[in-house]
Amino acid sequence: MKKALFLLPLLLLLLRAVAQQNDLHISGTVTDSLGKAIPDAIVSLVRLRDNAGLLFTATDLHGNFLVDSKELFRPQTLAIKVNAAGFLKQQTILTASMAQLKFRMLSVADVHTLPGVIVTGKQRPIVQKGDTLSYDAAHFTDRNDRHLKDIIQKLPGIEVGENGVIKYQGKAINKFYIEGDNLLDDRYTIATENINVADVDKVQVIEHNQHVKMLNGIVPSDRAAINILLKNKSKLKFLNTIEASGGLPATYNLEAKSMAFKTKYKAINTAKLNNSGSDYSLETGVSGLQGPEGISKDRVLYNRSKLFSANNLLKVTPYTAIKINATYNKENQQTNHQLTSTYYLPGSDSIFYKELNQEQYNAGSLNLNIALDINSPKNYLSSATNFSRNNNTNSGSTYTGNSPITQNSSATTTRFSNTLSGYLMIRKMHIINYENSFAYSVNPQLLILTPGILQNVLNDSIPYLQTNQYQQLKNLSNTSQVAYNRVFQNWVLGLTTGLFLQSQQLQSAATLTQQSAQTTVPEGFENAVNWRKNELFAQATLTYNGYKSKLILGVPVSWQHYRYYNDFVATNQDKGTRLVFQPSLHWEYKTGKENTVYLDYTLANKTAGVQQIYGGAIISGYRSFASYETPYLMSRAHTFSGGFDYKRVIEAFFATINLTFAPTKNYFLYSTTLQNNMTLVKALPIINYSQAAGTTARVSKYIFALNTTVAVDAALSATKTQLLQNEQLFRVVSVVKTTGLQVTPTVLKWLQFTINGKYMQYTTASEQTGFLQQEVRQWNLHSGLTLYPLNRFSFNFTNNYYQSLHRGSSAVRSLFLDSYLQYKFEKKSLLIRLACTNIANVRSYEMIDVGTNSINTISYHLRPRTISLMTSFDF
Repeated sequence: MKKALFLLPLLLLLLRAVAQQNDLHISGTVTDSLGKAIPDAIVSLVRLRDNAGLLFTATDLHGNFLVDSKELFRPQTLAIKVNAAGFLKQQTILTASMAQLKFRMLSVADVHTLPGVIVTGKQRPIVQKGDTLSYDAAHFTDRNDRHLKDIIQKLPGIEVGENGVIKYQGKAINKFYIEGDNLLDDRYTIATENINVADVDKVQVIEHNQHVKMLNGIVPSDRAAINILLKNKSKLKFLNTIEASGGLPATYNLEAKSMAFKTKYKAINTAKLNNSGSDYSLETGVSGLQGPEGISKDRVLYNRSKLFSANNLLKVTPYTAIKINATYNKENQQTNHQLTSTYYLPGSDSIFYKELNQEQYNAGSLNLNIALDINSPKNYLSSATNFSRNNNTNSGSTYTGNSPITQNSSATTTRFSNTLSGYLMIRKMHIINYENSFAYSVNPQLLILTPGILQNVLNDSIPYLQTNQYQQLKNLSNTSQVAYNRVFQNWVLGLTTGLFLQSQQLQSAATLTQQSAQTTVPEGFENAVNWRKNELFAQATLTYNGYKSKLILGVPVSWQHYRYYNDFVATNQDKGTRLVFQPSLHWEYKTGKENTVYLDYTLANKTAGVQQIYGGAIISGYRSFASYETPYLMSRAHTFSGGFDYKRVIEAFFATINLTFAPTKNYFLYSTTLQNNMTLVKALPIINYSQAAGTTARVSKYIFALNTTVAVDAALSATKTQLLQNEQLFRVVSVVKTTGLQVTPTVLKWLQFTINGKYMQYTTASEQTGFLQQEVRQWNLHSGLTLYPLNRFSFNFTNNYYQSLHRGSSAVRSLFLDSYLQYKFEKKSLLIRLACTNIANVRSYEMIDVGTNSINTISYHLRPRTISLMTSFDF
């Protein structure tokens, strides 16, 4: 025994010596062709099998560098790559005998083309190097395309939603870069809506994008990023554009843009105003009045909109940036629509109501964000401060009979937040992370309804003049966390701990103005809720980042303490503690060089907040009010998903399929009481179960002969839920089927077609006796024809056909026709367009919306035929 104890230290020393032999210690110098040192050259340790960067460093003032890694070193598996601005890249494969390297870089200016050599051939539209796909913009640009979004939505493997969200292989991107810089954060529609196609060189997709450079190759990501590369000529100057249009009946649209995409400075600054039906919700994130599904919002929206946006990024060093994003938006909007709703209950009962709505919306919003980012292979620090203020008023008249009900609401939301995040790496093995997030917001609201509503509920069935509903929510929260990660070659073990603090106050009161001008307060319609929540959380994370497989296993545990009480509802109070366990798993495996299969699992425990537990009733409209007292633990959901990504880059073919199943245990059930003049919603502590399952698939292919992309997608989803309406409990199964087709073939040089079609079928059914099964089918077909009779002259004609068919009813159809003539001048990129929208002067559009056991028919009043003349030019 003593001998074994004596030999133990020797054994440990021997193991340490063996481990040190596997350590990698490579130093060297980087000079130019004259032997002068090149400082700040990027030196990376590259794994040859997948060209992945493992470690990054930079040369000092004397051109020296040192690569010191715990990577398990095997000859012919790693390489050192050197990259310096103005010099050609160099790479050397490491051997066991190497310890000191010397790189003599060749300047780009020293490289001369051999005389008499001519290289011919077409550039491939899509090229993949490592995890980066590069789409050549020229191959996906048509002569009438104007903005970056026109290119992106035609790229195979990529789709752009109606809300502007970009997805790659079915998953939303995690970052949007312009020349490698994150100028816009999640408001990247500012770029897609404003950057001209003439300035775009390439669109890159960075698969498994890790935004923190020092974690690249260490902590993987399951999401991709988009990087936009500009043409060289577009990076040397400011890009200024003016666009103006006017038409009959009195419409205008004015835009001024100033953009810069230089190495040290990037900017997208815009000023816009219009009354032609276009709001700026995609660029601001602030939505106003909602339009109908299926057709463009500018067909129904009467507006006067203004937007001023400033987005500027200054690179202090190659890895340090200061960013300022500011927007001011002013909206005056109006829509007119008629709504008919029918709720079908088991048996012969049904609830029916009809209303005519005239809505006006006025809003002014300001958003300011200031950020500092240091993101290098050795350091990471990010600090962002945000301030936003949004004032809006909404007024309108609702006709349910001969006399209207006037609804006027106003709200002011003020929000301030700050986030701070930093990473520190020690000896390439130890990573320490600190994050803190602070937020404060307040949003007073007032709803006024004239004449007074719900007399039988609020005022003993006595008519009165006016109903006033006031509410305000204050929120103060702070999250702090510290994480430690230990790197073991391809494995990373992470430990995180932190504290979340939240304080909320909800105040509300309904007051009634009587015929005598006296003010009264109805019983049960006041709230003064104080909410506190403290959460201590910890998480263990295991990550594996290999060539063929990637694994992220998270095991978070949190101890939550909550307490709330309502000054006006004595029984509305509770406090308690809960231990919450929410594991997650992501695994993916490369079945081939370009094919990946993946699996995901999450367990989510949804807990209540102040807006789910208030006990006093709050009025939300002329016929509806709610009172929620949900349990703290609202639901527990398991989500299983898996999929397969398939691509052949050389053939420009992309395909993906995903399956999801999510069983949920709910600890409460909403009870809805429906009457012809009232809707009341309450939360009851009834345990029930729901299920959701679905599959999505998408295939896209670039056809070289036609210079076009064909995309086909399909989705099937089913949900099973329980409903409690008018004291009747029943289970409902809903099924949604959708298919879509997008193709833009260029048949001849002077002829181009556009086809974009969607089909949706929605059905609901129940085993309950007397339940009336619902089914609606909708078709949406957009087609267009573009002729180029002359080099710079074009004629476009488009039609949009919509059809809705509800079981037992006749089909509802609409057809919109639009056209324009356009001529492009060579100098100053001058463009002139004469357009006519809604040629047939269609003045109404009807859509059918089906719920679990309801059908809504909505008829919108449309803008008239418009003829406009537009010009756009650069200066």
